[in-house]
Amino acid sequence: MSDRSGCMIAILVMILICNIVGFYLFIDSNSRYTVAVAENNEKIDNLSNNLEKLELQVSNIKITQAIPSDTDSSPTPSQFSSFANSEFRPTNAESGGISTQAISGFSGNLNGLIRGEATTSMIETACTDTLAARNLMDPTKFEPKLAEKWDISEDGLVYTIKLREGVMWQPYTDPVTGEKIPEKEVTSDDFIFYWDTINNLEVPCESIRTYFKLVKTIEKIDRYTFKVVWSEPYALASELTLLLNPLPKHYYRPDPNWTDSEFAAQMITSKRNQFIVGCGAYYLDSWKKGQSLTLKRYENYYGPKPYIKEIRYKVMPEPNVQLVELKKGGIDLMGLSTEQWVKETSSNEFKTITPNIDTAIEDSVAWNALKEAGKTPKDYTIEKYQYEPPAISWFYIAYNLKNPLFADKAVRTALTMLTDRKRIMKDVRHNFGKIIAGPFVGASPFIDHSVKPIPFNPEEAIALLKKNGWEDTDSDGILDKDLNGDGVREPFKYSLMITSSSTVSRKFGAIIQADLKKAGIQMDLAPLEWSVFVDKIENKSFQACSLGWTGVLNPDPYQIWHSSQADKNQSSNFIGFKNARADELIEEGRRTIDPVKRTKLMHEFYRLIHDEQPYTFLFSAVSLRGQNKRFYNNRVYKLGMDDNLTWIPKLTK
Repeated sequence: MSDRSGCMIAILVMILICNIVGFYLFIDSNSRYTVAVAENNEKIDNLSNNLEKLELQVSNIKITQAIPSDTDSSPTPSQFSSFANSEFRPTNAESGGISTQAISGFSGNLNGLIRGEATTSMIETACTDTLAARNLMDPTKFEPKLAEKWDISEDGLVYTIKLREGVMWQPYTDPVTGEKIPEKEVTSDDFIFYWDTINNLEVPCESIRTYFKLVKTIEKIDRYTFKVVWSEPYALASELTLLLNPLPKHYYRPDPNWTDSEFAAQMITSKRNQFIVGCGAYYLDSWKKGQSLTLKRYENYYGPKPYIKEIRYKVMPEPNVQLVELKKGGIDLMGLSTEQWVKETSSNEFKTITPNIDTAIEDSVAWNALKEAGKTPKDYTIEKYQYEPPAISWFYIAYNLKNPLFADKAVRTALTMLTDRKRIMKDVRHNFGKIIAGPFVGASPFIDHSVKPIPFNPEEAIALLKKNGWEDTDSDGILDKDLNGDGVREPFKYSLMITSSSTVSRKFGAIIQADLKKAGIQMDLAPLEWSVFVDKIENKSFQACSLGWTGVLNPDPYQIWHSSQADKNQSSNFIGFKNARADELIEEGRRTIDPVKRTKLMHEFYRLIHDEQPYTFLFSAVSLRGQNKRFYNNRVYKLGMDDNLTWIPKLTK
């Protein structure tokens, strides 16, 4: 699991995991400051596998690069004692092999500033490093990657970063000019360029920009040293600073004569968004529209190289097809839905390695030890893992608050009362996950546990709606009300957008639809292809939708809930939520470093959001995966699972 996911991202997964383009979240699954956007349930169900619907904007791109000659030599852990998570690198691992994974899809835009969807974030994480990374077993601890070291001023406002020397941007063939560009060293200028880019208001990256509003400046000291200066204390300053990634100016702004407006236009529309130039462990080798995407290990990588030499992603929108391919050996890894975990993977060819989430770490370590000792059974081919990472994904139904139907919080509360979440958890989710009451989940200290989920109560919901003027005055079975004060009574009808590939959304949507009908509300399910879904969310042209967010270790509600984001297209506050007291709590919480005081503020914020019910909060998820047994060192860490630490014995390659 990548470290980028943590910080930013209270990355909507949007119910695929709901990673919607344009909604960026703090994602700890990738501990990076890209916002994850909405992804649909099926994706999260699929192990938060960070997958999207692939509609590549190029039919068939093959990238030819001048990659240094391959080598199987891999440094020992002791050679990289100052490199993040080197302590977890196995001493007996063999280098080589190919990992083939299923993805549900991908929009085709690899510019993480413009598109914060999960698959983009996943590829960026593999191809581009950050200054530091979280320790897999102690997520509060940051360890060096691009940064050789850093110093923090006593007041916590100034971070002085010293970069490693000799880190190279990968060579590439420019998608626009066809020119072959050689390696180029990563320097302070690439971080200054990142800063300048997000501060260009014509570049549509508001969800990222919001997290850096309190940065006063990023100053270059010399080629390998720069300062990040915060204007005031900020609770997320350390992780936002240390999880910064560089942006290659020579790739995105090759013409020094471009104006800022011309550059912004290029950032939005250029073919360069269909490729990625990174400084990480893998490089993008090729993709084929709607079929596959291939990453290869970058043999000139400055750090300890991952053991797997090639990662192939096959586009398979249907989970059932993915499972068939997993059984056949056509793919090695996929996220399992709860239905697949319970009903379709119980035969002898499957082995459950972590039957209990509470002991998943210990169980995975014990199994790996048995496996390396040759003491595991031979009559199975696929291993099943379940675990609950600290950045848990969670799902909800979002209401467009600019629509008069949903302007009254009493109506939104009634809609939640008409949502039978216990039945959904039992019949659809097979009791994987937990019903949630507000915007913080898992073990977050910001949850006010005195707040309980609103229970399913149709009678009280109907009474509440009647109290607020909703009655069936024309006896057509649908409630109606004069919403605009013009004497015209409007029927309570609306559509719930879901992604067309999400069987989970269809199932729980049908349950909600039936209960709403009994109460006199007509809710129509509107399955949409992913790109259409995304466009409607970005432009706020929807009534209600089923989505999800990836959680974060240290959440900042500003991106999703602050009023300043409510009227901006492509913002994470796509429902248009505005509340003055919520703004005060968010802003004060940002400035409050003391954990006790900040927790108190977030408890009040949690209660406020629960009371307002801008979402019907549904449930949190667990991660479920199926993986071919030929992979070794499959371990669950406190931060999740990290495929960069797995390896394949030569006899199984």
